[in-house]
Amino acid sequence: MSESRVAIFSRSGELRVIDPSTVPHHEGLHPLMQLAAAVLDAGYTGIAVDELKLQTGRILQSLEVDMATPEGQIFKVLSEIAESGGELPVPQAVLNGLELVYLSNKVKGQS
Repeated sequence: MSESRVAIFSRSGELRVIDPSTVPHHEGLHPLMQLAAAVLDAGYTGIAVDELKLQTGRILQSLEVDMATPEGQIFKVLSEIAESGGELPVPQAVLNGLELVYLSNKVKGQS
């Protein structure tokens, strides 16, 4: 355990205290964050990514999901897959799934 801590407010207003040494380090963009970038680029708003530059020069990325949205629900499952070491789908498959869910909700009269 390191002697440094990072305190940040999440987008939902919760104070989060993180020990950066306990967060896995990845060279390049983590596959889950690649999916998040694709979803955000497509205009979906149920997830958010924040970045904080640490004193070490590394970047701490935080993914926050709104569980009331289809993308929040999907990213909960994707996070579980990533944490268990499973293979994540390609970005287009995630986008296609979200499009189907939103279309289905629209047909059912939900927003």
